[in-house]
Amino acid sequence: MNKWLKYVTLTVMLLTFNCFFNLWPVRAQAGFTDFITRSGDTLMEGTSTFRFIGANAPLLNRAWTDPTEIEDAIRAAGNSGINVLRLYPFEVKMNSDPVETFRHVMGPDNYNESSFKIMDKILQLANQYNVRLIVPFVDTHNYIGGVADWAAFRGKAASEFWSDPTVKQDFKNFIHYVTHRTNTYTGVQYKNDKAILAWQLGNELYSTDSWVSEMAAYVKSIDSNHLLTDGGYVRAQGIKTNALNDNHIDIIDPHIYEYHNVDMVTKLNEWRNQTKGKKALIIGEFGDYTPTKTEQLLDIVQNNGTTGVFYWGSMYHHKMGGWHWPLPQKNTNDWSYLRYPGLPTGDWANESTIITLLRNYAYSIKGSTVPPWPIPDAPVMFPVDSVHTLSWMGVSGASTYDVERSTSSSGPWTTVGSDVTDDITTPRHHSFTVPIFNDASVNDGTSYYYRVKAKNVDGLYSPYSNIIGPIKAKSGTIVDNESSGYAETGTWGTSTLSGSYGGSSRYSSTFGSTATWKPNISTPGYYNVYVRYPYHRGSAVNAQYTIYHNGVTNTVSIDQTTIADGRWRLIDTVFFTGGPEEYVKLAVGSGFNYRADAVMLEPQYFGDGFQNNSSSNWTSLSGSWSLTSDVSGDTIDVSSKVLKQSGTGIAETVTGSTYSNATITIAVKAYDNKMVNASAGLVARANSDFSNMYTLRINFNLNKVQLYKKISSNWTKLGEADMTAAPGTWYLLKLEMNGSSLKGYVNGVKKISVSDSSLTSGYIGLRTYDQTTVFDNILVSSN
Repeated sequence: MNKWLKYVTLTVMLLTFNCFFNLWPVRAQAGFTDFITRSGDTLMEGTSTFRFIGANAPLLNRAWTDPTEIEDAIRAAGNSGINVLRLYPFEVKMNSDPVETFRHVMGPDNYNESSFKIMDKILQLANQYNVRLIVPFVDTHNYIGGVADWAAFRGKAASEFWSDPTVKQDFKNFIHYVTHRTNTYTGVQYKNDKAILAWQLGNELYSTDSWVSEMAAYVKSIDSNHLLTDGGYVRAQGIKTNALNDNHIDIIDPHIYEYHNVDMVTKLNEWRNQTKGKKALIIGEFGDYTPTKTEQLLDIVQNNGTTGVFYWGSMYHHKMGGWHWPLPQKNTNDWSYLRYPGLPTGDWANESTIITLLRNYAYSIKGSTVPPWPIPDAPVMFPVDSVHTLSWMGVSGASTYDVERSTSSSGPWTTVGSDVTDDITTPRHHSFTVPIFNDASVNDGTSYYYRVKAKNVDGLYSPYSNIIGPIKAKSGTIVDNESSGYAETGTWGTSTLSGSYGGSSRYSSTFGSTATWKPNISTPGYYNVYVRYPYHRGSAVNAQYTIYHNGVTNTVSIDQTTIADGRWRLIDTVFFTGGPEEYVKLAVGSGFNYRADAVMLEPQYFGDGFQNNSSSNWTSLSGSWSLTSDVSGDTIDVSSKVLKQSGTGIAETVTGSTYSNATITIAVKAYDNKMVNASAGLVARANSDFSNMYTLRINFNLNKVQLYKKISSNWTKLGEADMTAAPGTWYLLKLEMNGSSLKGYVNGVKKISVSDSSLTSGYIGLRTYDQTTVFDNILVSSN
């Protein structure tokens, strides 16, 4: 696929805990009885014909993918009936990658274990939810590394991938490693895993006939269980005779799109006639057709004997709330990635209609009746410190949610939000919980509890989520575009898009125009700075906000197509001294509509996002601490500053005042490291030299989150929980301290709850051990 990454920057590697999965009801391990086999041009499952409607899942097997997101994607496939997925190929290290980037293939015979554990998890869950997979070995393109990068390992040109003996042997060694890898979750070798429908030599390969014959024979010689697809670059130019005649190739999988400018009906029937009696035919990719043409394509596939078809492509929930974005394709106005069961912001691309068509044909091609959508599982609410930013991890198959509130954890409960949607696009690198619902009906100073339940398209409800709270409603300072503290320069227009605060907002595409909000704070202190704007898919993707506070300037750039539609988006936590000179300003760039609506400030104890390009709040006690730009996935995000620790051994830094009862939140990301007990985390209730402290840390070596106390340099472990602790991934660590009660969270999910009264107050800080780590979004808030 050579279109999606023109619009995708593979930014942050996001992996999180296996044990998060347990928050949903445990399903019986389903598994498969049979491998898929071939009889002539027909695929078989045991003695039954195997046909399907499936989807491409291009982000599922990325080195940064989060296990909770993997489960969401595979569960959605299983629940929808669109239950065959084609993955994108394995990632390969590129010369352009920053030093900290890790991928499946780091070099010849050098494979990254953390990355392959993602594939392990995919296979485990595919078996659990009865989802079949097609797995390509290599990409012809170099978005995530591919053919050219394999050749570059040996100093060869990309064209020599097909002919150089050393490069070919490197690739065979990789194929052997993949097929013979033992899954760390199931104990099953990949070559013996029935969830794999077929291997694919690669994606859209410009391969030579001799290379295809050699590699196909090799794959079959070491794995006799699985089918093999060619993966050649079959578009309008037709199917290669060599692939049709090669006994080791089982499946031909051409791609077809509207922008290929070929007659769809003619081409589908031509391909079927060429493969009839010889190979199974699967349409490996399609996607940019209208609903009418999509239905026509599916009807042809069903009636002419084609085995199956894959739509490009599907997306899944983000671990911090909302969704990975449904990106438009090829600058078209009617083609988007799909989110089951379809959401309002996808209406422009006929998302719900396309999903319904795919689902109807997924069952009819098997001769089955379309069942109702399953009842959703319970959502998981995240702990938050503001009633204006309620958040949860959405669940597969849910169309809306109902939010309920009470002043007691035992009720009675009142519905404060009906048919709330989590139809929010969340940036891949986002490391803070995403606001989904704003409870605007609260009384200031009152504490509330919340719970949520999901509803499917048929109106059936899930069980209730966990209960969060108490959350004390605070008086925030809000400056709207109609407030006296708001000012503009340049050219602006008025918008009444849904989600505009007070019913209206402002927009401008005139370069150099500005919008300024002056909150005129009367009480000096730290404040969360939130911005709000309505959703429009043509909004600015690099909107730059400047926050002037306490004599310094912080600059934050955000994508206004994400976390939009009237949500309060946290952009920074800063210290305001108060007065009319401090402000938040939006500057208009070029090429898009920049949207100015409202700004809200809420008081906090302390915060530091390092966007003033300074780490002056922090005092190093040991280690090597420095301010740097974040490495997000395979790019360096120069606009995002983080605090980095790169020394070995113990590294500690301290900041701020002393705190007793408070909640400390940090975003933490470690680089790949296999040192014993390599760890990173936060420090609380410490004395100035850290001889006494609590520390909540991620142990990347043991795959655990751990809570320790240190008294007079003596360590005691208070609690720990298992997790998948992957380097290159942002984690959100949170420690709630209320008297002797200590609760530790990772990515919004409670992992540790203990009681200890050894330390009652002290400083906060950061700590690492034998681990290069970056930190961001440090926040200290009241309980």
